[in-house]
Amino acid sequence: MSPNGVEPSMSLMSLTRRAVLGMAVATLLPGGIALAETTEVTFVLVNDSDKMAPDDDGRGGFAKMASVFKKERGDNPNTVVVHAGDMLSPSLLSGFDKGEHIIELANMAGFDVAAPGNHEYDFGSENAMSQLSKADFPFLAANIENADGTPFEDFEPTMMKEFGPVKVGFIGLAELTTGELSSPGDEITFTDPVAAAEKQAETLRSQGADFVVAISHNALPLNEQMVREGTVDLVLSGHNHVVWSYYNGRSAGLESGHDAMWIGTVDVTFDVTEEEGTREVDWTPSFRFTDTMDVEPDADVAAKVAEYEATLDKELDVDVGTTSVELDSRRASVRSQETIMGSLIADAMKKATGADIAITNGGGIRGDKTYPAGSTLTRRDVLSELPFGNRTVLLEMTGAQVKEALENGVGQIEEGAGRFPQVSGLTFSVDSSAEAGARISDVKVDGKDLDESANYKVATNDYMAGGGDGYSVMSEGKVLVDSISGKLMANDVMVYIREIGDVKAPEGTRITIN
Repeated sequence: MSPNGVEPSMSLMSLTRRAVLGMAVATLLPGGIALAETTEVTFVLVNDSDKMAPDDDGRGGFAKMASVFKKERGDNPNTVVVHAGDMLSPSLLSGFDKGEHIIELANMAGFDVAAPGNHEYDFGSENAMSQLSKADFPFLAANIENADGTPFEDFEPTMMKEFGPVKVGFIGLAELTTGELSSPGDEITFTDPVAAAEKQAETLRSQGADFVVAISHNALPLNEQMVREGTVDLVLSGHNHVVWSYYNGRSAGLESGHDAMWIGTVDVTFDVTEEEGTREVDWTPSFRFTDTMDVEPDADVAAKVAEYEATLDKELDVDVGTTSVELDSRRASVRSQETIMGSLIADAMKKATGADIAITNGGGIRGDKTYPAGSTLTRRDVLSELPFGNRTVLLEMTGAQVKEALENGVGQIEEGAGRFPQVSGLTFSVDSSAEAGARISDVKVDGKDLDESANYKVATNDYMAGGGDGYSVMSEGKVLVDSISGKLMANDVMVYIREIGDVKAPEGTRITIN
């Protein structure tokens, strides 16, 4: 019997009835009756959606995504709404409730399945599991295990869904480098996502899956590898903040930018034939992207978002200063070059601690916007830029360690990695064409050549001090002010802006990229 309970030898009358319903047709062929059924399944993807409200252009937010989901389900009951990770953080309100509001909004929007992103662990593993357990939909992760190598039982690795005659298997894949990018602790480890996908895809197919989907919150090259090698049929990708679709005739891939500004959809048409006991399933994808700028927001979700925003207004809409120059916190800028915004934050950290230098990761600056010259800066602005709740710490490091830290910072500059350093108190040059680990030169501290044997007081954030974003060398430094004693980075920046009153462009160039 086929998965939908219809025998291939059913009567022609029954076949005709199902044809009227648009689910099956049959033709008489030499040697017997061939059953042919066509089913369309719609996969709707959102990823990296920590912002609850639309951006300044009116794109994104949970109310608009909820409307898109309702429309897609109305157009095709065989719709699966997927989240490919990063929802709990980093957002303004998450700094206060550690992502609880996002889960409520996600439940209202109506997801069917998700994979955990690295930002799910920004507030620790215990909080991640506490919040995600409140979701009305499952999180899947096939490449997380306990530190001792035993299976991690809080997430199922896979699930199966049936759509008429078609069985679709789903595999969840967490970010391989979550231990570097976030704070999951030492109790769990993240294994090779491609190897996990290969293993689970084989298992799903042995259980009857006709089509295997990987929900993968991983770097795009890894997701592209799974498509290229045919590890799975469809990769629904997160983590990279790109609008991406790909099909090579064998496997397909999709990613939807971030924050539901553009929502990606792939309609997969399945043609199922069965003749004399031999069953074949052919499929064809069709890609669409919905620009949510003109989408009418769902009223109930919009009302809930308004409630949450009202709780913030009183405390956050307080002026702290102005800026005489444009400030740029766009993702592509703070992860690839010196920016006035990055320098401002680093200057504040240096001033707050009395450090010789300050280094902070561009990936920790999250506003993703520009502030025109003449803008008034508020608490909300600062907390939007620094939503992780990181604290400013002070380390003692040798000059050699400082240089090693800078090498790590520019080691993935071509990938736009979040480890790119925004600095204060020092200058250096970068040869981006050189091999990673040998790109830094002409390092100066307060105008003098870096002494690799000397000790320097280095202000940074507690995430980097613990080795985050690949800054393992920082964990070797002597701790002078730890995260318990350190102040919130955002508070240090607010105090600094109040003191200077008006942000101006710093003198000279701190980072020269060749």
